[in-house]
Formats: sequence, C-alpha cells, structure tokens
Amino acid sequence: MNFWFLFNLVVVFMLAFAVLVGMYFISFLISFKSLFFEKISSYECGFDSSKMISLKYSITFFSIILVFIIFELEIIIFVVLTQSDMFTLFIFFVFFLYVVLTFYMEWYFGKLVWQI
Repeated sequence: MNFWFLFNLVVVFMLAFAVLVGMYFISFLISFKSLFFEKISSYECGFDSSKMISLKYSITFFSIILVFIIFELEIIIFVVLTQSDMFTLFIFFVFFLYVVLTFYMEWYFGKLVWQI
C-alpha cells in the first residue's frame, strides 16, 4: 500500500468525523430547549414513574409479541428467498416448520389465550 493512499484515507475519516461532530454540536446549539419539568421528565404512559406500579407484567402479551416478531422475521426471509438457491429454500422450509410447530405448541399448552 502506498503512503499517500493511507494518508488520504486517514484525512477522509478525520474529515467525516469532524463533520459528524460539528453537525451534532450545531443541532444542539440551535435546538429549542424548554426547561419545564414536564418537558424534560420521562413519559411513562400517564403513570408516575417515581411510585411503584401494582400491575403485573403479562407473560401472555410477551408471548404474543414474540410470535409476531418471529412471523415478521419469516416474511423478511421470504423476500430474500426470491433470489436464492435450493439450499436456502430448504433452510427456509426448515425454519418455517420450526415456527409452525412452535406456534402449535404454544396453542396446545394454552399460552395464546388472553386471560384478564
């Protein structure tokens, strides 16, 4: 590798970093700042975050969200599958079988029933 190539690479990275930091500080300086307590405190869906919340965390809700995320991941894999070979197709169907069996197992054990 040439010395000038490495020198130019370092200069470009330093310039990019300087632009990044400069844009951050400029946006920090020109942004609107409100010092009201309600504006700078965290929003907890209407609950006061300093007090203890007596509601329990729903495992069923977490399970349904997990199933939704897995099916979304499967859709993304299916989109990539359009430009693949036979081995990738086989792996997709193995993954699909795993997802369907997991969904059936959650349904069989009653984890998808929403109880209030």
